[in-house]
Amino acid sequence: MSEPKYDITKKILSGKLNRRQMMQALGAAGLVATTQFGAKAIAAENARILTWSGYDVPEMYPGMDPERLEFTVGDDAESMLQKIRAGFETDIAHPCTSDPIRWHRAGVIQPLDISRLEHWDNVFDSMKQLPTTYFEGKHWFAPCEFGDTTIIYNQDKLDWVESGKTSINMVYDDRLEGKVGMLDSAADSLYVLMIGLGIDVTDMESITIQDVDRVYAALEKLRPNLRVVSADPTTLEQAIMDGEIDAMIAWNESAWNTGMRMLTPKEGTLTWCCGAVIPKNANLDVAYEVINAMQSPECSRFMLEDYGYGHVNKVGYDAISTEAKNERGLALDPVAHLASGNFSDNPLPEVTDYIEQRWAEFTAGVI
Repeated sequence: MSEPKYDITKKILSGKLNRRQMMQALGAAGLVATTQFGAKAIAAENARILTWSGYDVPEMYPGMDPERLEFTVGDDAESMLQKIRAGFETDIAHPCTSDPIRWHRAGVIQPLDISRLEHWDNVFDSMKQLPTTYFEGKHWFAPCEFGDTTIIYNQDKLDWVESGKTSINMVYDDRLEGKVGMLDSAADSLYVLMIGLGIDVTDMESITIQDVDRVYAALEKLRPNLRVVSADPTTLEQAIMDGEIDAMIAWNESAWNTGMRMLTPKEGTLTWCCGAVIPKNANLDVAYEVINAMQSPECSRFMLEDYGYGHVNKVGYDAISTEAKNERGLALDPVAHLASGNFSDNPLPEVTDYIEQRWAEFTAGVI
C-alpha cells in the first residue's frame, strides 16, 4: 500500500511547502513551464493554457513537452471568462460544465470538432451531452476531471457531525463561530449553501434577482462563523490542518490532502466536472493536442492517484485499483455517481452578473 497522501502532505507542509507550492517552486526553477509568455515563444508550437491553481503542472498534460506549456492561472471560471473578453489570447481555457452557455453567449468560444478528439469514444457517455455543454446541435466542452464540492471537517473536533445525516447547514452552527472556511467561488461555495437552503441548483435558469437577494439575506448569519475565504484550496487546507478552522466548503481533493473527513450531507453534494473549451483566438492544432492529453488514460492515472479526482476516461478510471479508489473516496461506480450528481447549470446572464456582484460584497472583509 502506498503511503497515505495526507501523511506525505504533512511532511511537505512541515517544510512550509505543500504539493502545489512545491510544483510551483519547481516551475520557478525551470522544471515546469513559466506562467509568463517569454519573448522566445513560438505561437504555432507553444500551448497557452488558462487554468486553475494546481492544474498548471506538466503531469496534467501527459505526452506534451513541458517546455511548450505556458500557464496562466485564474481564480475561478468567471475571472477566466472576463480575462478572455478583455482580449487575452489562449489556446485552451479550463472552466466547468455550468459555464459553456455563458461563455458562448459572450461570444468567446467555438464548437469542438469531435473527430479530432482521440479519446472521445472512451469518455463516459453521461458527460458528453449535458444541457450546459451540448446545445445548438454542437459540443462546446471537452470534459476532463470530476468531483464534489462539499464540507470537509475535522472529525476529531466535530464529533457531532455524521456523514449522510448532517445537513450542509451545519456551517451556521454557533459552535463553529470563527471556524469556517470556504472557496472564494460563488459557483462552488454559494451553490453548496443554496442546496442547504433547498434550492435546486440543477435549474438555476429559473432563479431571479429577487431569489438571489433572499439567499444573501439568509447567508448573513454565516458571517460570524467565517474565518477564511480563499480561491486557493491550499490556503484552506493549511488552515484546517493548523486548527485555524474546523470545517470548510472545498473540493473533495482537500479531504485526501489533509486527512480530514468529507461530509456527504443529507441534501447531497454539489457534483462538478471541469474540462476544456477552445477560445476563438486559439491555435486549433495546439488546442486539440492539449485536449487529447487531458482526456488520456495517462491523465486519468494522475488525476485519480495524485489529486483524488475522478476522470472521464473510463479506460483510465478502470485501471486504478479498488484499494486506491477507496483510499481517495472515489466512486467505485462512476457511472452511477455521475448520473445522480447535482450538476448545476447557469442562471440567466443578468442574474449571474448579479450573483457575482453580491458574492464579492458578501466575502469582502472576511478575516
